[in-house]
Amino acid sequence: MLKQLLSIFVVLLSCQIARAQEFARSVNVDPLRVMSMQHNQTVKTFDTYARDVILFITGGKADLSKMTAPQAVLDMTFNPKAYADQNLIYIRNKPFREEFKSLNFIDPAEQQRIIEKGTISLSFWVRPDVRAAMDKIVATAAVKANAVNEIGNQALVLSQLIDYPHGRGTFMTQAFLPSEGAKHPNEKPWDTIPDAVSHMIEHPETHDPAYYSGVMNIAIQTDKLGRAWRAKDTDATNAAAAELSRLAASLNPVAYPSETKRRFELTYNTLSRLTWPGAAIYFIAAVFFLIYFKLEVRWMYVAGWISVLIGFAVHTAAIGIRWWLVEKSVGNWFESIPIKNQFESVMFAAWFGALVALVLESGVINWLTKKIAGFEFKKLHGMGIFGLAGAAVGVLALVALFATPYVTRNDIIGGGIKQNAGILMTYWLYIHVTLVTASYALIGMTFVLGVWYCIQYFKNRDAGILQTLDAANLTMLQLAFWVLGIGIITGALWADVSWGRPWAWDPKETFALITWIVYLIIVHIRFVTSGTNRALVTSALSVVGFFVMLFNWIGVNFFLVGLHSYA
Repeated sequence: MLKQLLSIFVVLLSCQIARAQEFARSVNVDPLRVMSMQHNQTVKTFDTYARDVILFITGGKADLSKMTAPQAVLDMTFNPKAYADQNLIYIRNKPFREEFKSLNFIDPAEQQRIIEKGTISLSFWVRPDVRAAMDKIVATAAVKANAVNEIGNQALVLSQLIDYPHGRGTFMTQAFLPSEGAKHPNEKPWDTIPDAVSHMIEHPETHDPAYYSGVMNIAIQTDKLGRAWRAKDTDATNAAAAELSRLAASLNPVAYPSETKRRFELTYNTLSRLTWPGAAIYFIAAVFFLIYFKLEVRWMYVAGWISVLIGFAVHTAAIGIRWWLVEKSVGNWFESIPIKNQFESVMFAAWFGALVALVLESGVINWLTKKIAGFEFKKLHGMGIFGLAGAAVGVLALVALFATPYVTRNDIIGGGIKQNAGILMTYWLYIHVTLVTASYALIGMTFVLGVWYCIQYFKNRDAGILQTLDAANLTMLQLAFWVLGIGIITGALWADVSWGRPWAWDPKETFALITWIVYLIIVHIRFVTSGTNRALVTSALSVVGFFVMLFNWIGVNFFLVGLHSYA
């Protein structure tokens, strides 16, 4: 009987949740999506916040009935109790899921569901018996402790999101109000609505009357929004949402980001930070260049040029918009240069690769050397080789940036806009990172050219094509070698400024040196050996060197702990 009653309760609860989610999808949340807030010391739109927290908690795996992230967060805000029992927390560590088999107080069917689906609820996670079992598991191995801590962090964010068990929701617990008198978004900490109201009531004489009135109106409007949402009154909810967004923007318009910036951030998020549009256009350019190189149809070359220029423009816009949005939080353009984390460095590296491809493909280098030194390199421009290599690097990098959150179920590469540690903010940061990431782009181009050469070698061995590809690859190899070497030297100078020592055999430093030595060996072997297959050896080593670079650039960050783990 008890089991039947429980089943009926679950069905009724599911129907109630479904109706609530259907209502959430019907509401016009656009005014709320562009509201600004301060989260983790960074000013961002509510849309950005919602996307970040939903991905972090659920890994994109939870059944939210096709609600967008902002709709889901808003429904959690005003119906928080309905989400405490939903299986929203995604366990990313798949081997760790097997640990739930040892929890004898869980039904076997539920154990199997957790292992297969990898999701649990907040109410389940905070149960005393579950917490006691997790404490025992933590004591057995460090890797298990890391898994438990990750789930704990997800549970903490979810509990803050729905304010469990108090049930007040996001708009009561997050900082939506810019500080009174602030001249810049991040000049002072923003306030939550309850904290601001409490301070206004306790010390009304210390506040400007207009600001006081604005805070009170925002509190009233938030309450109206909550009441309308819970009553499932679409018209009243839409009206309250629009008015709340307007009031928040007018509270301190000097410190509040402009509507233009907020709209740009919304579009930037919707287009996946312009990663997939750029990747798609670069792919088209690569195809055109490849067909031209094979068939020598002139219009294909022109189409490749037009496509890569459009892709480069989109790519430049992605970097420029991000720079502009970061400046909104940081406060000055210098400290906002977007090259300070994994996402930004990959984005810049691909951009630099496209730039080098355009310059080399255009023949500018040949023209300059001929004018200045009276000689020119082997004519490689105008053949689509560099254009294809640069476009291919753009595709690889931007697809990786787009796909990583979906593959890992987490934003592990820092796609979200945030600030960096103050100790890192010197001009050496930009010099060092720019040079090193630029060298990685060149290494990526040697990889493309190396693979292309190997395919051609084993396919038809056309001597003319092979000679041309080899010359292009050798050009890229030498550029990569010198730029990476200079980047390592500037990194030592930066380390001396920031950490008081130029070198300490940090994992990143060590593997950067190893990468440079690998390319030293590649270049050295090429110039000291002879034989008909030395170009093939060079191309093969270019492919190997690329993967060494990838481990240094990305693998070290995730598998080894060091001072460079932030990027």
